[in-house]
Amino acid sequence: MKPSDDFSFYLDPIDEEVAELSIKQRGNAPFRPIDIHTPGRLPDIDEADLVIVGIDERNADGSMICAPDEIRKKLYSLHLPDAGLKIADLGNIKQGATAKDTQVALQYVISGLALHRTMAVVIGGRQDLTFAIYAAYEILESTVNLAIADARVDMGEFREELSEENYLSKIVIHKPSYLFNLSVLGYQNYLNDPETLLLMDKLYFDTVRLGEVKSDPRCMEPHLRQADILSVDTGSIKNADGPGSFQPNGFTGEEICRLARYAGLGDKCSTLGIFNYNPDHDPARQTAMLIAQIVWHAAEGLGNRIKEYPLMNKPDFLEYKVQMPEGSEHITFFKSKRTDKWWMNVPYAEGDTGRPVRHHLIPCNYNDYELAASGEVPDLWWRTYRKLT
Repeated sequence: MKPSDDFSFYLDPIDEEVAELSIKQRGNAPFRPIDIHTPGRLPDIDEADLVIVGIDERNADGSMICAPDEIRKKLYSLHLPDAGLKIADLGNIKQGATAKDTQVALQYVISGLALHRTMAVVIGGRQDLTFAIYAAYEILESTVNLAIADARVDMGEFREELSEENYLSKIVIHKPSYLFNLSVLGYQNYLNDPETLLLMDKLYFDTVRLGEVKSDPRCMEPHLRQADILSVDTGSIKNADGPGSFQPNGFTGEEICRLARYAGLGDKCSTLGIFNYNPDHDPARQTAMLIAQIVWHAAEGLGNRIKEYPLMNKPDFLEYKVQMPEGSEHITFFKSKRTDKWWMNVPYAEGDTGRPVRHHLIPCNYNDYELAASGEVPDLWWRTYRKLT
């Protein structure tokens, strides 16, 4: 697959009634309005910082779930977050004859946007479309870090056909593999098979329980700072905040918006997918408004993104070396003077291999530094070291 700049074959323009709401936004918004796909005119991708792509979904009876347009109606009513941020809405992926056709079309579009270094926001469709988004990154031929916001770890049975229950196992076994790390944020223990959680641990992937998020929402930030893709299941939002969800416990509206903002602020995140929204379960469109605000917070984060990397801009960072209790080993931490963000250095490829020592910097938080300072090696350091070696 070799993407080009011509996405028009794969995309339908925005519905005329919804497009009129964008015209009202142009009159009301103090900042630059969203540039939309109309018949005969596709927004210029080169001019866009963030691009929206919608996906309609078929019910079992063949009827359509037109989720993206319900989200757009709310999104177009919001004032945009930043005067310099250029947002484009490419419309909806054309429905193929099969679900596979739709996945291929989405993969093609995301591949092209990834080459443009443009952040994509996918709204609508089922979460198994995360597999198509991940596969799109093959074009970059670089490692991929994937973050999932979900109450369940959807490993399922990899031998079965791709579904919402097993798309993560399809990603893990996909060849060629570019997956370096997988983080599942906000999972609920009683909804998950213990064997699945054990498998995540054996693969040295990250899992963050919902209770940890509730105790300190900032614990999500390092995972999202290194993520290339963030996939959000709206079913992970508690029903009181998102009536389209059926979970009594879950992310609050504030927590899920904070998560999206962290993704926008992160140096790497280039695709955000928000899935499993069904307007039939959201009569007052409260969840549609929340999803619109999730997109808004991702855009607000992107507009304030600061490129930071300790090894490239050393004068902007404080360096801390923590001695380990046994031997002469130490762990090096870096703290940004501008943002107070932390990184941790993980060495690898040393010893019997005869290869020179290399280093991998990973985002972390102050708690990891405190653990190391108390003589305990942080779990994040160990998991990363084992993956590298």
